[in-house]
Amino acid sequence: MRFARTLPSALLVAMTLVACGGSDSDTPAAPAAPVAPVVQGTVVTAAQMNDIDLNAIFQAAKEGDTITLPAGKYSFKGPLQITNKKRITILGAGNGTDPTSNTILSFAKALTQNGMDTSGLETAVFRKFAIEDASGNGIFVNQSRDIVMDTLRAEWTINPFGTSRMAYGLYPVSSDNIKIVNSKVVGTRDAGVYVGQSTNILVAGNEVANNVAGVEIENSHNAIVENNLVHDNTGGILIFALKAPPRFKDTKNILVRNNTIVDNNTPPFANATGLVLTIPPGTGVMVLASQNVEITGNIISRHQTTGVLLITAYAAGEQDTSGTLDSQGKPYDNFGRGAYVHHNTISDFGYNPGGAFAQPSSAGGLQDFADPFMAGYKSFPAVMWDGIVDPATGTGVDLSTGYPIGGDYTGNQKICSKSNGVTPPAASVGVSYENLALNLFGMLTGTASFDFPNPTRMDCTITLPPVTGYPS
Repeated sequence: MRFARTLPSALLVAMTLVACGGSDSDTPAAPAAPVAPVVQGTVVTAAQMNDIDLNAIFQAAKEGDTITLPAGKYSFKGPLQITNKKRITILGAGNGTDPTSNTILSFAKALTQNGMDTSGLETAVFRKFAIEDASGNGIFVNQSRDIVMDTLRAEWTINPFGTSRMAYGLYPVSSDNIKIVNSKVVGTRDAGVYVGQSTNILVAGNEVANNVAGVEIENSHNAIVENNLVHDNTGGILIFALKAPPRFKDTKNILVRNNTIVDNNTPPFANATGLVLTIPPGTGVMVLASQNVEITGNIISRHQTTGVLLITAYAAGEQDTSGTLDSQGKPYDNFGRGAYVHHNTISDFGYNPGGAFAQPSSAGGLQDFADPFMAGYKSFPAVMWDGIVDPATGTGVDLSTGYPIGGDYTGNQKICSKSNGVTPPAASVGVSYENLALNLFGMLTGTASFDFPNPTRMDCTITLPPVTGYPS
């Protein structure tokens, strides 16, 4: 049964007067005072910012909840875990360093574990807090979809070059629809922002500094990396396809645009391990065995090896001919195809090549190429390609030595670099310094050198598939 509510008589009279135009004054009513937004879910107190209470709150969260964390700096001994949740938001007070106005989660006293360890999420937002000194990964998201990381900070705070144990800062993997924006990552021994084995990705508006790799997109599809400030890492932005991951054995349809990529000359950290050690210090953008990668509109400055480095799996020692298939039924592709580097501004590059270019051939390096090249030209070019072409799909490939030497691709599989604004070294006036095709196998067998200063193989344009990134 429904009951009618009776209005107070005074309020009823007032409403009647207004409805009938019976007010004695023409003065409009004062605007209503703003109403504070209602917080859905749980407002965590400072006393609850400990391992037991906060994990219990995360475990009890319902669909649609916002869990609001207070300002302050709080110490944790183990990972904060969130699993199998839908439409959940973790909201702090800010991602800065001042605990009076920001939310800082410290794992300096924790064991070797992730800071925040999550999986099985659907529509989750992480916003306005910081993770410090996690001996594992800062925020790990696994097998999830529709993930937003916004205004976060992940940082190893004390001497990251010598002591960092934080492998990745912001680390979604095996997930779909990923957005990482307006955040900061400092001091990881592998990659600051890493997205792996995932689809539909946007990494935008972040600052990534003092890591081994700044931003890394690995074995993923359909990613946009734009408007980031990437500085003082070993390598700035990495687009990698590796042979081991089971979900995707390729990386394809990647757009790197409008980033500021500067001063990425830091030697690898003391605790760095794995394939990031193949990054020559002083590399702005590095693309490994990936397909349909466009690099455009970026400012790439002050890199001692090169602005953009394009290589196959053979150059990194990552090649695989086993025929093992990924979850899509595809084998690993050892070759890079369809790369287009254009309309970037590239300056102050190639003055002190590092990594393999500073190691003798007896150590797996290319110093015997780099030394005479530098003696003659004083600088490596702005964009470099190892020149290795798939003999099954390339043209003009010479197999007489047992290695695919020379050759090129046709159509939109070509490796192109054109219309970049390149500022050449002052000592080398008259040389464009835009491109260098190494013909790496030819160099290693002593049968070929390089296409420079007339890099005809890379002087081309192609049309790549559209990339949409995170679904709007």
